[in-house]
Amino acid sequence: MTNTQTSTLWEICRQGLPLVADEAAECWDKGQPFEMEPKYRLARSVEALINQSNWEIGRDEEFA
Repeated sequence: MTNTQTSTLWEICRQGLPLVADEAAECWDKGQPFEMEPKYRLARSVEALINQSNWEIGRDEEFA
């Protein structure tokens, strides 16, 4: 897991959604992008971190 992904998990937990953070970690560990359910509202900065973390999945595969 990248530093950005770890930071993203922390920020999701700070938003009061630790189970969502667990889902995200599981997706990223499997090399899959994480998609937030629309019923959850997060700060834009956290949404940006999720997008960055999803992008890093593809980048990690390029360099593997």
